[in-house]
Amino acid sequence: MPETTSKLFHRLRGRESGKAFLEQERTEPTCAQVLQDLLTQAGLSPPAWIAAADISKSYAYQVLRGERTPGRDILLRTALVLRLSLKEAQRLLAVGGCGALYPKIRRDAAVIFALNQHMTLLETEELLGSLCERSLYAGER
Repeated sequence: MPETTSKLFHRLRGRESGKAFLEQERTEPTCAQVLQDLLTQAGLSPPAWIAAADISKSYAYQVLRGERTPGRDILLRTALVLRLSLKEAQRLLAVGGCGALYPKIRRDAAVIFALNQHMTLLETEELLGSLCERSLYAGER
């Protein structure tokens, strides 16, 4: 069982226990591992994911091999394609090193709404367009 945050803070206060903790090998999953697990759970092959999320084939395979980390919008498109829950989408963003969806940001609020309503990627794009918010493809084109 993982340690609680308060126990981790306590360990980091001590010189020896803190040093030992920092030198520990971390076993947290990579973005590539989490993404591969999600694809497997959804029963989606890499080519099907690539087509559905409209990702460059070479880039997508670099992501799956762990050579590159996808950007936030690609992870959001992936979350929508895989019909992830908000919690799962937030985890995917976290392992990808991207900021969590924040409901006070209008665009993020729209994506949160789309995830909660199980909207498709196309429906989400239409929603963002109707709100004059940036597309989930804007960073690429």
